[in-house]
Parts: sequence; structure tokens; C-alpha cells
Amino acid sequence: MESDQMKNITVVLHDRFTGVGKKVGNELYVPVSLIEQGYDAEKVWNADSNQLNIHVTKARATKIKDYQSQGNYLHFDKNRVENWNVEFDDSDIPKTVYSFGKYYNPATIAQYGLEHYSLYLNNKDEQSKRKFLIVADWFLKNQDRQGGWPYPFDFAYFPGRNLNVKAPWYSSIGLGMAMSVLSRAAFLTKDRTFSNAALRAKFLFKTPVPRGVVAKFEGKYLFYEECPTNPPSYILNGFMYSLIGLYDLYKATGNQECKRLYDQGIVTLKRMLPLYDLGNRTAYDLTHYTTDAGYPNVAKWGYHVTHIHLLAALQSIEKNPKMGKILLRWENYLKGITAEKSQQK
Repeated sequence: MESDQMKNITVVLHDRFTGVGKKVGNELYVPVSLIEQGYDAEKVWNADSNQLNIHVTKARATKIKDYQSQGNYLHFDKNRVENWNVEFDDSDIPKTVYSFGKYYNPATIAQYGLEHYSLYLNNKDEQSKRKFLIVADWFLKNQDRQGGWPYPFDFAYFPGRNLNVKAPWYSSIGLGMAMSVLSRAAFLTKDRTFSNAALRAKFLFKTPVPRGVVAKFEGKYLFYEECPTNPPSYILNGFMYSLIGLYDLYKATGNQECKRLYDQGIVTLKRMLPLYDLGNRTAYDLTHYTTDAGYPNVAKWGYHVTHIHLLAALQSIEKNPKMGKILLRWENYLKGITAEKSQQK
């Protein structure tokens, strides 16, 4: 290529970002740094293969085709709660470090336990089994009279959109994940003390917020709230985690009330899933609908992947065509395929 065929050009992106590109013959080249800035893209450069990959996100979902209530919990063997913003007490239980103090967060504790349960299934490491059972025992010892594990601190969920949640309060994600821990502990130890404790948490899935976790959508669809806010937030990942917990407990005990609560939640999920679909990513909650905020609380890519994992697990149980189409669409968003492009295929 002759040097006089190449020249610098000014590239202006969205009338906001400016960079120096190249014109080589009839081809125009834009600097990757400008694409990253203008489109929130992420690059991966492989020097060995001399290859540049550009993605809307480097986040990737792991396939979940056959969720098992006694098996690896949503690939949590890949989690490392130890690296989160936590400190461990003398009993090896993580306390979450917030800007306002250090507290036991039932969901984080359950995630730590489910991480080590999943690791134990993989490698039969007795240390992972011990850590899991320490967590299961914590849930036995810290269950209150209502059957739950209350959050002992006030919480400002999305200040400006919702009123602060006042302590003590219950979370569907904490309850659901505790059910998944205790169901697996009962399976692992053959001790029904664990599953019997989990069954006592059903009461809160029948109790309206703020005393429990039940909100209603459109006046009739039961939604299990991660944060019992006023007005409701309808946080998607917390709701789906709670459905997984109810399913795990039903499979562990055969309890028909758990099955009914799960089934009611699935009816709600089918109705509400499209409302979280933004055409190129998912919404974290529906506060743009329940408040006067006006704009969606767009899920970060990590939470979008969490939505995919949870929906994939539930779809493997339900095998519902509508849920399957939505799942495929959400998986495609990771590849930069928008809803509109999906329709054109």
C-alpha cells in the first residue's frame, strides 16, 4: 500500500466524542478507544493470535439446561464470595461490609454456602462440605419466630424513588436462597431438621409487605419482593431466586403449599417478564413504572447474566415456549443482537 493512500482523518462520534482515524484507500478506520467511549463496548486483544475482539460486553452466560434441586446451584462453584466486600466472623460466617456498618446479610451468607456446596459436588473436598454445613447451621440458629432471617438495618433502595426500608425487614432473595441451602443440607445429611426449618419460612411468602414479602402486580399477580419498598420495586433477580428456593423446597419435601407458592410465582413471571425487556438489555426492576422516575433502572451486564441464569434454570423446569423465546432474546443481547435484529432473522 502506497503511503500517499493513507491519511489521518477526524472522527466525530455522536457529535460528542472526537478522535483520529485513518483513511486507507476507500476504507475508513475508527480508533477502538473511540468505539469503547461512544458505545460502551469492551475489547479483548490477543497478542499471540494478533486478533482483536470487540463486544457489547465481555460478560458471558453459562448454559443451564437441566436444573437439579440437589445439584450444583446455578454454577455457583464459579463464585468467590470470599473476594466480595465481606469479613468473616469467628464461626466462618461472612458479614457484609457496608458504608454504614457490618451486618449479616442472609443472601450473601446463603451464596457462600451454595458456593461451597457446589464446590463439594465437584471435588468432594471435605473443607467445602464443612463450610456449607456451617452456613446451614447458621440458618437453623438464626431463624426468628416468623420463620425468616430479618435484615437488621435500614436500607435506602434507590433513594429518590422509594421510601427507605425500615429494619427489621425480610427479603425474598434471602428467604429463597436460605430454602435452597436448607433443602440441600437435608439431602446431604439426611436430617429433616433442615428442611423443616425451611418450611417455616413459607409464612412470609403468604404475608404482604412490609411484614412479609408479598406484593401484588396489577392487583392480582403475586410478586415476592427482594426489598419491601413503597411503592413496590419488583426486583427481578430477587423474585426469581425466591422461585428457585420454593421449587428446591418442594422437591425436597413434597410440600404442596410450596408448590402452590411456586406455581403462583410462575404465573406472575410469565405475565411480567416482557416488562423487563428493554430490547437490548434487561431492567433490574420496574421502579420506572411504579414511580415517577421515568427512565428504566438498566441492569448492569453482570445482573443481565444473572437474569439469564435464573430464567434458564426456571425454563428447564417449566419448558414454556414464551419463556424460551425471551431467554433466547436475552442471550442474544450479550452478542449485540437487539430484539429488532432478532425479529429480522
